[in-house]
Amino acid sequence: MDIAPATHDDGAAIRGLLAACGLPVDDLGQASCAHFLVWREAGELLGTVGIDIVGDVGLLRSLAVDPRRRAEGAGAALITAAETLARRHRLSALYLLTNSAEPLFAARGYCRLPRDAAPAAIAAQPQFSAICPSSATFMSKTMPHAPYNVLFLCTGNSARSILAEAAINSLPVSRERFRGYSAGSQPKGEVNPNSLVLLREIGIATDTLRSKSWDEFAQAGAPAMDFVFTVCDQAAGEACPLWPGHPVTAHWGMPDPAAVVGSDEVRRRAFSETWRELCRRIELFASLPLESLDRMTLQQRVREIVRS
Repeated sequence: MDIAPATHDDGAAIRGLLAACGLPVDDLGQASCAHFLVWREAGELLGTVGIDIVGDVGLLRSLAVDPRRRAEGAGAALITAAETLARRHRLSALYLLTNSAEPLFAARGYCRLPRDAAPAAIAAQPQFSAICPSSATFMSKTMPHAPYNVLFLCTGNSARSILAEAAINSLPVSRERFRGYSAGSQPKGEVNPNSLVLLREIGIATDTLRSKSWDEFAQAGAPAMDFVFTVCDQAAGEACPLWPGHPVTAHWGMPDPAAVVGSDEVRRRAFSETWRELCRRIELFASLPLESLDRMTLQQRVREIVRS
């Protein structure tokens, strides 16, 4: 299911879908649809959801699915995508008002609250104060400050991407803030022995590292990725799966240490140089103020790291 950030040009289609579903559009007349997500299929907009962000909380709003395409799980998928967006903005909680979807939200961890329990910033939003009827159910869900999920890709998932996964999960600057994963378009099925030797010498556990297909991370139930980085040119040029959550992407290409020919010492040096460069890039990445950057700026900054 292709759920992506809305563009300015989506405004009319979003308002049309909301109106068709009987949802209010009064405050969207001039909106740029910032922090809206849309589900498209064959170019047609079939679903949407938005978040009004105020400080460190958000008002989940305008969840709508084309009546012809309901009962396909799109509503749940849109909620999941909105929560990924909320985590990306480090929101502490999401609030919402609903007339008919309380069971859907309750099944996903939202709790009913009295309206007078709304934070002042939420109560001041037009959706809350004037647009939605007083009979609407008020609900909330605390957003755990989960680490950002980062997926590193290369063709074989044997050397560079494995080292990157190990680096982001072990470096002091990143291990609490990020959760690293790796995969390959054509996985070799085993981790390069030189990768394992290097990591064990550094003191990093290797028992959870394995060579696997990137298809694992496009399946239902896979962790939604916040960032996806390719570390080899071949993987960057291949058609990737559709990642849940519409992550920020960048190409961090670098030479393959497994392709180096020479003595054992020459090959070990190649793996050590790859490790050092990956650590340098991850340290730069971890230093970015992710919570305060808009998506376009964040996309540019992570892509610039390889040229730093």
